[in-house]
Amino acid sequence: MRLARDVVTGGVLLVVAVIYALHAGSFPEGRSGDPGPALFPYLLAGGLGGFSLWIIARALLDAWRTGSVGAQPAAAGGFAAYSGLIRVLVAIALTFGFVASFDTLGYIIGTGIYAGLMSLLFRRDSLLVPLLSVLLAVGCLHFLFVTMLNVRLPAGLLG
Repeated sequence: MRLARDVVTGGVLLVVAVIYALHAGSFPEGRSGDPGPALFPYLLAGGLGGFSLWIIARALLDAWRTGSVGAQPAAAGGFAAYSGLIRVLVAIALTFGFVASFDTLGYIIGTGIYAGLMSLLFRRDSLLVPLLSVLLAVGCLHFLFVTMLNVRLPAGLLG
C-alpha cells in the first residue's frame, strides 16, 4: 500500500533528521558571532525534517482526497515488485562508494560521477537531466563551499 510506504518512509527520514540534528548539537559554537560548524548540519537536518513531513502530509492528503485509505492495490508480480527496493539499495551503495572515493577522485570528479549516476538511477528517460544534475551539483556545491564558506575541497586526480 502506497500510503503505508510513504508514511513509513517519511517517518524514517524524520527520525534520521532528528538524530542528525542532535549530533550537530555536539559541535562547538562559532566565535564572535560566527555561525560555527553546526550551521550546515542544522540546515540539512531542517531540510530533511521538512521534506519528511511533506512526504507524510502528501500521502495522507492524497489518501483522504481519493478515499483510498483502506483500499488494497493489486500486488505487482516479479521484478516490478522489487524494482524500488533495488534502486534504493543501489543508491545506498553509490553513496558509500562516493564517500569512500571522495579524497582519491576529488571533489569535481567524485561529485560529478555520483550526481550523474544517481540521476540516471531515478530518471532514465533523458540524458539531459543527468547532465544538468552534474553541472548544478558540482557548480552549486563549489560555490557554496569554496566561495561562500572558504572550504578547501580535495582535488584528487586533478591535483
